[in-house]
Amino acid sequence: MPQRIADEKQIERQWLILNKIARYNGITKQQLIAETGASERTIERDRIILMRYFPSILEEREGRQKRYRFEDDYQFPALDLSLPERFALTLAQDATTFLKGTPYFEALTNALKKVHATLPAEGQDYFNRVQDILAFRLQPVKDFQSVAPHIARAQTACEERRRLDLLYHSASRGESLQRKVDPYGIAYSDNALRLIGYCHVRKALREFVFDDRMQSLTLLNETFKPQEGFDLNEYIARGFGGMKNQPVQAVIRVDPPASRWVRVQKWQGLQKQIDLGNDQIEMHFDTEGRKGLMRQVLQWGSCAEVLAPPNFRAEIAQEITKMTKKYENH
Repeated sequence: MPQRIADEKQIERQWLILNKIARYNGITKQQLIAETGASERTIERDRIILMRYFPSILEEREGRQKRYRFEDDYQFPALDLSLPERFALTLAQDATTFLKGTPYFEALTNALKKVHATLPAEGQDYFNRVQDILAFRLQPVKDFQSVAPHIARAQTACEERRRLDLLYHSASRGESLQRKVDPYGIAYSDNALRLIGYCHVRKALREFVFDDRMQSLTLLNETFKPQEGFDLNEYIARGFGGMKNQPVQAVIRVDPPASRWVRVQKWQGLQKQIDLGNDQIEMHFDTEGRKGLMRQVLQWGSCAEVLAPPNFRAEIAQEITKMTKKYENH
């Protein structure tokens, strides 16, 4: 059995044991063996681990058997959730499958195993019925498994305000550069998990995506103070398509059929949207993400036309000309 699966089964079993011990009269070792399906040796090993972390567990003799219970004045924290609430948590796990391979998804999986361990048989039947008609599963966009150690170290650095030494390959420059970074936070946006921090090489805030571009990440014994007034959520909301620090105010007309689905979506930096009739819309943007907005306009193809400003319109026209020449040469 793979180690990760074995660990998950252990967590689920130990949480079940704690809930059984929390009964008014506790539970015997033989009852635990029967209810968990584990061997006596496994139950004994779990008991040693749990009594180390829960010193309020008592071991009492009951004839030839042992009974385990909590001290009389100890209140085991019960998880008082309704079945729909528990199922909502399961859907939350499905909806975060795009983070599979990160420490966050693993922690959520372990927490939900504890929730499931407290379910009676009829509760499990409810789960099975509802899961036949509801599914919110998002496929992973990146393989986070290889960078999971980087993510864990980066979170430690953010929490302890410790500087990082980072070797990162810049896709735009096509070069790898050693940097010292003051990590401010970790955020998921625009299909990427990103480390946000102050780069001492660029002397500015930068984003570093957790993927194969992050070649090494070392936690240093140097501390830092974040920029005063920095707000991670406000920072992530800026820009367009993951691009920042390139401001543009643009007016774009979008024709059908693209306009029919563009009009019902939310777009970063969209200030207003005007209905021109005949399924045409005019979109007014004010954003730091000039390059990101340019990519989006090109994605809309012939359904989109930049009306202003002239230099942004010319930049997109130049890109279209380059694309056209490539296709004319074949």
